[in-house]
Amino acid sequence: MLHLSELHGAATHLAVITIPIYATVLVLRRFGPDHQTLAHIEPWLLGGALAGIAAAGVTGLLVWGQAQTTLRGHAFRTGTVHFWMGIALGLILLAASVLRYRTVRRGHPTHGPVLLAAGALALVLVFAQGYLGGRMTYDQGVGIEAGGQFAQTATGSRDLERALATTSPAAAGRAGFSSQELGCASCHGDRAQGLRGPALAGGVDLGEFRQVHGHGLFPANVVSDREFRAIDAWLRTLRGSGGGGDAG
Repeated sequence: MLHLSELHGAATHLAVITIPIYATVLVLRRFGPDHQTLAHIEPWLLGGALAGIAAAGVTGLLVWGQAQTTLRGHAFRTGTVHFWMGIALGLILLAASVLRYRTVRRGHPTHGPVLLAAGALALVLVFAQGYLGGRMTYDQGVGIEAGGQFAQTATGSRDLERALATTSPAAAGRAGFSSQELGCASCHGDRAQGLRGPALAGGVDLGEFRQVHGHGLFPANVVSDREFRAIDAWLRTLRGSGGGGDAG
């Protein structure tokens, strides 16, 4: 089944491909032999870049709600910066298109310093935005339909089940919370004091946990209610170190 996040990735690649080529063509026309072929392909590249960033923006808005659910705490700043970089990139390309049109009408070269600077800035922004987009996908799981597909999440769940067979729920929950496979501590802090995600000391409601993570990193078919309650049992022993509440 096709998902919105996949459409966003497909649309983004058009801009990722065309913007660096467009910037390279401008440099070659400015400082190298201004071959006629370069002059012919330059407007098509700019048009492709503009179309790509527009398509990426529309599909990005469709998955924005998912990003708001997945990116918790300080990590949401990454999504905000990524969003506004896309807006800035779109405005730069739009301004470059208008400027190029006016330049052509006046009979001036279209590889002047202003358009060259616009191409260079667009190139920097597309790489920076791509880096942040990669972090959101590969580090925080934005766009993952069922985060349990992450092998480490499934491994952490199995390890927690084994611990529950030999020790108390709270002890097993403490080990599960701290494990790299489940990654709870990497988001919420070693003592659930809050880090990238909110503080959880004092316990978390199962319903809230499922609402936030049920379609993200910890779907019910991978992390069971029993495993959640084991981690929650340990969180409730931390009541004095900073109140619990929201899952995220």
